[in-house]
Amino acid sequence: MSPAGRVAERPPLHQDEATAVHGARWIATAVVLVGALNYAYTLVLTRMLDVSQYASFAAGQGLVVCTAAVAVVTVPWMLAQALARARSDAERGEAVRFAVVTAVLGGVVAAAAVGCVAMGFASTPTALVVAGSTLAIYVTRVSAGWLQGTERLRTLAVLTAVEAALKFGVGLFFVSALGLGEAGALAAFGVAVLPYVFFRPRGLRDGTRRAWRSVSVDRQLWRRAGGVASLQGVVALLAAVDIVLVAMLPTDRAAAASYQAAVMLGRVPLFLAGAVSIAFLPALSRRRAGDPLTASALRMYLTVALPLTVVAATVPGAVLTKVFPAGYATVSTLMACTATAGLALGALALLVTFAQAVNDYACLRTLLGGLALYVAALVSGWVTGDVLGMAIGGLCGTVAALLLLAVRHARRQGFGVAERPFGRVVLPLLALAAGLALLRPYPVVWFVAALAVTVVALWRFFGRRRAAPVPAPGPGQDVPADGAGGGRDTEPRTPAAGAPGPVAAAGRTRAVVHDERSVPLLVDAVWRGRVRPAGDEELLGALAAARRNQVEGRLARAYPRQLARTLSEVERATGLFRRNLVESTDRLRAAGIPTVLIKADLAGDYVYGNFDLVVPPGRLRAAQAALDGWYAHRTTYWLERSSKVLLEPPSGPAAHLHGSVSWFGVPVVPTERLFARAQRPGLVNGSVNGPAHGLVNGPAHGSVNGSPVDRAPDHAWLTPCPSDRLRIWLAHALFQNLTLDLSELLALRALLHPDVVEEARREAAREGWSAGGRRALAAAVAAMERLDRGEPVPLPLPLPVRTSLRVGAEHSGHLLVEGRVRAATREASLRVPLVVTKRLRRRVP
Repeated sequence: MSPAGRVAERPPLHQDEATAVHGARWIATAVVLVGALNYAYTLVLTRMLDVSQYASFAAGQGLVVCTAAVAVVTVPWMLAQALARARSDAERGEAVRFAVVTAVLGGVVAAAAVGCVAMGFASTPTALVVAGSTLAIYVTRVSAGWLQGTERLRTLAVLTAVEAALKFGVGLFFVSALGLGEAGALAAFGVAVLPYVFFRPRGLRDGTRRAWRSVSVDRQLWRRAGGVASLQGVVALLAAVDIVLVAMLPTDRAAAASYQAAVMLGRVPLFLAGAVSIAFLPALSRRRAGDPLTASALRMYLTVALPLTVVAATVPGAVLTKVFPAGYATVSTLMACTATAGLALGALALLVTFAQAVNDYACLRTLLGGLALYVAALVSGWVTGDVLGMAIGGLCGTVAALLLLAVRHARRQGFGVAERPFGRVVLPLLALAAGLALLRPYPVVWFVAALAVTVVALWRFFGRRRAAPVPAPGPGQDVPADGAGGGRDTEPRTPAAGAPGPVAAAGRTRAVVHDERSVPLLVDAVWRGRVRPAGDEELLGALAAARRNQVEGRLARAYPRQLARTLSEVERATGLFRRNLVESTDRLRAAGIPTVLIKADLAGDYVYGNFDLVVPPGRLRAAQAALDGWYAHRTTYWLERSSKVLLEPPSGPAAHLHGSVSWFGVPVVPTERLFARAQRPGLVNGSVNGPAHGLVNGPAHGSVNGSPVDRAPDHAWLTPCPSDRLRIWLAHALFQNLTLDLSELLALRALLHPDVVEEARREAAREGWSAGGRRALAAAVAAMERLDRGEPVPLPLPLPVRTSLRVGAEHSGHLLVEGRVRAATREASLRVPLVVTKRLRRRVP
C-alpha cells in the first residue's frame, strides 16, 4: 500500500515522472559502476595482452560498443514505449513480438557487418567472436526493454551492473587461465549478457505462429525505429571510428595502443551523457521542443563532465606511468585532446537525445555532415602528424560536429532558460584548469587536488538536493494572524500540473524544523480530538506531518477554514477511491472472482495511491484479465511479481491485486482462512460502520459526478473479520514497513477489544509469528498510551530492530518446519537487508 500525497487528479504523466526519477537514480549509479568496471577491464588488459593483441582487442571492443550503442537505445526504447502505451495483454504481446523480430534482424545484420570489418584487423576466430557477441547483445536487449517497459528499473540497473562484473571476471579468466588472448577478452562481451535470458518477457497470451506472422506493420512504428537507429548509429560511429581507424592504418602499434587507451579514458563524459539521457528522455518525450528541461539536462551533464574533463586533460605523465606499462608512453601527451573531445562528444549525444525525444529525425542530415567533417579531420590529422595529429584532428572534428548540431538545435528548439549565467560556469572552469595545470609538476599535490575536484563533482551529480522554497503569501492573499484558530483559507492556490504544491513544499522544508510545535498540534487535533488555535506556519508543519502519517483529511476536518483546499482534495481522492473500488470489484464479481479489501478503513478518508484487493489462490492472472480495459498501466515489483500486480486506471488510485496476503513473496496470513472468515462491508462486530462519511451510511463525500457509490450497499467485495484486520495491520508493519504511522495506530485502536486481541493472538501463533506480533502490539499500545497523555512519540512510530529481526527468525523457522523451504529461505535472506534499508531510509530527511 503506497501512499500518495495527492491522487485526486493524478494524470499518468505525474506518476511516470516520479517513477522515472526514482529509476534514473538506480540507472545512473549502474552506469557509473559499469564505467568503472569497463575502465578497470581495459587497464588490466593493457598488462595482460601484448601491444599487438591489445590493439586488436580495442578495435574489436570499439565495434561491439558501437553496435551495442544502437541496440541498447533502439530495441529497449521502442519496446518500453510500446509497453507503456499498451492497454491490453494482446497489445503488449504484439509489442514484444515486434521487438524480438527487430532485435533478431538487426542483430544478424550488425553481426555480419562487424564481422566483415573485424576481418580487416583480426584473425577469423576473433572476427567470429566479435560477430557472435554482437548478436547476443542485440537479442538480449528485448529483456532490457521488457524490464524498462514494466518499470522494473531497479532490476534493470542491477542487471546492467552484473553484466559488467561478469564480463570483467569471465574475460580475465579466458585471458589468464585459458590463454585465449584478445578473442577471449572479446568473448566475455557475449557471455556477460546471458543473465538477461532469465528476465525475458513472460505471460504473453498468444505465441502462435499466426501471431508471429502478424507482427505490427505500423509504418509510424517502423519509421520511429529506423530514426532512432540511424541517429544512435551515427553517434556510435563518432565514438568508435577513430579507435577502429587507428588500428587499421599503417602506424606504430605502440602509438596506436596509446591512442586507444587515451580515447577510452577520455570517454568518461560520454558515459555520463548516457546516464543523463536515460534519466531525462521519458520526461523530454512528453514535452514540446525547446522545453526548459533541456537546460536542466545540460546543466546536470556539465556539472560533473566539465570538472572530470579538466582532471583528465591535466593528468601528469608521472601518474599515468604508474597506471600504464612502458609501451604506452604517449598517453599523457594525447589525453588533453581525447578528454576534451570526449566532453564534446557527450554534449553532442545529449543534443541527439533532445532531437529524438521530440521525433526530430531530420537532424540526421546535419549529424551525417558532422560525421563527414570528423572523419576528414581524423584522416587529415593522421597524414599531417601521425597519431598525435589524429588526436588533434579528432578534437577539431568533434567540436565541428557539435557546433553544427548545436546551431541547428538553437534555431529549431532553443536550449531553454539557463538558471545561471554562462560566465559563472566558464570562469571557474578556466580557473580550475589553470590551477591543475600549474600543479602538474607536483604529482602528489595534483592527485590530492584532482581527487577533491572529482569528489565534489560526483557529490553535486549524485548527492546534491535542493531545498524547496518556502512560499510567501501572495499579494492580496488574506492571512489570519498567528494564534487564530479560524480565518480564511491560507493555503496557496493549486499549482500547475507537475509542480509541487506550495503546501507540500512547505511541509518538506519546515516540518523538520518545527516538529516540536507541529507534531503536538497534529496529535492534539487528530488523536486526542482537541482543536486549539494554530498559526499558519505551525499548521503547515502539522499538515506535512499529517501527510507523512496519512491523516491529512482528519487534520483538515479539524481546521476546515484554514485547510479548506486540502479538505477538498481529500474528499475528491476518497470519492475516486470509492468509484474505482466499485468499478473494479464489479468487474471481478462479474467474472466470478471474489475479493477481500484489506488495509483500508471504509469509515474514513482514503488518500493512498492504491487499494489492496486479495483474490483467491490461483486467480491472480484471471483477475488481471477481467480488468482488461479498466486499467491503463500495469506494473509489478521485482520481488513480488508472482504474487502482486498494480493496475492503474486513467485517474484515481490503482487496484493492487494480491494472490495472497504476503510481503516480498513471503505468505503470512492464509488466504483460504481469510476468505472463509471475511464479512460483508459495513458490519464490524455486528454494527454498521459509524461516521457520517462512511461508505455504507450515505454519500457524504463518497461520490464523484454521480458515481455508483451512492446506490444500495450491495458491494462486490468482502472485508476481513476484526481479528484478521488486526493481524494484517500488524503484519504490514512487521514484514514490510517496520513502522506504524498515525493512521495505522488509529485503525489498531478501534480493534483493541479483548476478544478480538485474543483471537488474533491464537491465529498469529498458528501462522508462526506470535512473539513478533505480541511485541509489535505492545509497542503500539505503549505509543497509544503516551499519545493519550500528550507525551512526545516519534511519528511514524518505528518498531524496535530486535522485534523486526525476531519476527523474521520466528516466521522463517515456522515455514521451515512446515516444509516450505523456498519461502523460509526467501524470508531469512531478505530480513536483514530490509531492516538495514528501512533504518537508513528513516535517516534521510
